[in-house]
Amino acid sequence: MFDQASTLRRLMREAGAFAHTGLEPIRNAPAPLPRVLAITGGKGGVGKTLTTANLGLCLANLGMRTLLIDGDFGLANLDVVLGVRVRHTIDDVLAGEQELSSVVVRCPQGLDVIPASSGVLKVPELGPIQKLALLDKIEALDEEYDVVLIDTPAGVSRSVQGWTASSADVVVVATPEPTSLADAYATMKILNHTTQETRFKLIVNMARGEGEALQVYERLSSLAEEYLNVRVEYLGCILFDEAMRASVRERVPCVQRYPFAPASASLRQIAKSLISQPHENIAKGTSQFFWRRMISNTRSDVLEAR
Repeated sequence: MFDQASTLRRLMREAGAFAHTGLEPIRNAPAPLPRVLAITGGKGGVGKTLTTANLGLCLANLGMRTLLIDGDFGLANLDVVLGVRVRHTIDDVLAGEQELSSVVVRCPQGLDVIPASSGVLKVPELGPIQKLALLDKIEALDEEYDVVLIDTPAGVSRSVQGWTASSADVVVVATPEPTSLADAYATMKILNHTTQETRFKLIVNMARGEGEALQVYERLSSLAEEYLNVRVEYLGCILFDEAMRASVRERVPCVQRYPFAPASASLRQIAKSLISQPHENIAKGTSQFFWRRMISNTRSDVLEAR
């Protein structure tokens, strides 16, 4: 049903595109599927949510149809960072109280957000039934976006593992602080063990300069390669900037409120680097594969429950 629905939509779109040309559509060229990236960071306080929000805005400004998903059930604040008002959340969808179309927030900045709740523990962890419901609700979004950024919760819970397991890229946000480096390494180690992830991208936040950021990257990269047989790719750094903190207080994203600030320039560079990288239209990293993997995890949960 899942694959059939996606195929039917693609064929209908192709038929419409060629209806007035008299030419036959090329059946061997499937429509591009969105690139799904999970943004994680191990511990809290490394700027993971700020990075997700501002990076999403930069991608949208570059013409990418961008969707942000707040994956932190119960402690969500992506909407706060973006300064948008939320009436309903993904929790309401999972509870059967709302349709997904009424939850997606169309931001004036040019991107869409699926918010989660804060202070409400309707679904602190996705159970088997919730995963099945979410698959059914969100599958139709495949063709609407070029890139999907998932703001994962802090830590390495099963929820984090589920978000990262099927994303095209797992982006680790770390700061130069020793505790952050230790947590970033621990996060990669656990995800490598639980989800067999062997590739990570690194963003160094609050760096005093490119040199400091590269030192962080080299340290984590060498440790991960030597002890985990894991590859870490340097995606870029976000320079330490008081403008970022000020933007949080003002509830306006930094790249929007302070477009000429050093941190904003850093984020724009990371966005350009990200979209310049080749993205193959393969199973891993498409939202189709993402939700299919969540279902496979659901089956495992059911078997374990028995």
